[in-house]
Amino acid sequence: MLHRTLLAMCFVIGGLVSYASAETPESALGRRIFEQGIGRDGRQIGGRIHGNVFMRGQAVACAACHGKDARGGGEAFVRAPDIRWHTLNKPFAPRRAGLPRPSYDQATFARAIQQGIASNGVQLEPAMPRFDLSQDETAALVRHLQTGEWLPDGEVSSKVVLGLLPASQSERWAQELGDRLHSCPSSDSLAGFPPLEIIPYTDPPDALTKLAAKISEGRVSYILAPYIAGWEDQYFEAARDWPVPSLLPVTPLDSPAHPNFTFSLPGLGSQVVSLLERGVSGRYDVLTVVRSEGDLLSREMLKVVRREARMRNVRLDEVTLERSHSIEKWALWLILAPLDNVAKQLRNVRHKVNRTALVPAMFFDPAAARRIEKQMPGIAWQIAYPYVPVNTRTGRWRSPLEAWAEAGCALLAKIGEEHPGGVSGQSSIVLESGLTLSNAHDDMSRRRQVIVAPWEQRKALQ
Repeated sequence: MLHRTLLAMCFVIGGLVSYASAETPESALGRRIFEQGIGRDGRQIGGRIHGNVFMRGQAVACAACHGKDARGGGEAFVRAPDIRWHTLNKPFAPRRAGLPRPSYDQATFARAIQQGIASNGVQLEPAMPRFDLSQDETAALVRHLQTGEWLPDGEVSSKVVLGLLPASQSERWAQELGDRLHSCPSSDSLAGFPPLEIIPYTDPPDALTKLAAKISEGRVSYILAPYIAGWEDQYFEAARDWPVPSLLPVTPLDSPAHPNFTFSLPGLGSQVVSLLERGVSGRYDVLTVVRSEGDLLSREMLKVVRREARMRNVRLDEVTLERSHSIEKWALWLILAPLDNVAKQLRNVRHKVNRTALVPAMFFDPAAARRIEKQMPGIAWQIAYPYVPVNTRTGRWRSPLEAWAEAGCALLAKIGEEHPGGVSGQSSIVLESGLTLSNAHDDMSRRRQVIVAPWEQRKALQ
């Protein structure tokens, strides 16, 4: 099985997630704060109202004013608003002469409950307590408000979209993805977003068991962005027979050509083939392939490379980092190992003019690339990305997390629109970044989605 940490490498990087099944310590803390005013380690949280009146515990519990269902309510002349996260996360137009209220995110929510300042910068009512919550307590409260129990009005019996993320808090990339899917920017669609429940799992069998139980209830419409890096075969084998499709699987590999797996970003195999199509093109007769001995993923990709090399009549010079004291002098490299590891093996490489390195984005490291350039000035980098790497409006480089979250939110918005035949019936979806999510399952369509772009240190620093 692939190491789960592989995904962090995959996206060249280096939450607030609602749990639909088993309650985690974090979600339990959020529920206690909401219902009882009890914080971390059993302490009574405090809150100050009307400037100088201080109260603790049950007296300042959210449910006391906003109701057990968080829908809001009235007490005397004060009416508490609906604070379900899907409500807070929607922007509201100005009322009479007032200012519009932008949607809340994690930062503005924390400011509201701690300092009494709304998302539009206006002071909240003095009857709203200013709480003494810590950062982790605030995060736990948000998680509770994001739970799938808070369904929009009229949607109690509607179908839900399931997410799937590892429960471990060490998987920060996955947790942050869950945060962003729960905080999607407001959609132009009047339909809004469908209810989203994210299921935590401890291991693959736990994930498959929980998913099967939820699907059996008959209320699941789609599975969105399931985080399956490292156990793809198990997931794909089980999901083939489910009555709901999986959208945008989070994995470095290509999804199988099957109607139950749609709108996938191109995997490593598609990226490698695209690099070879761009980099070889009849100009080279030898390709140096650099990989790590113990990396199962690079070993699988080597099979793809050998097949493509035979088709192109290109001879392979296969280099295993752990067994080689140096990398040969050939002009074209394909890097299938972390670039930082490659940089450590380049002490004995003689400089050759016009050397080109082809690197899938998951293995690329700008800092390592700069160290290599000091030793071999003039090296040309070609990087394969499964998404549009640069914001076309701002010119800023986008992280893999941004790309995956943008795609996930776009799919949620489309699901909310309830197109005939469902979102799976659409051939493609164009994202704001310029990326086109394709519903096609053939290899050629996937390769067309890959972005192969040069990397230059000077431009990257700018």
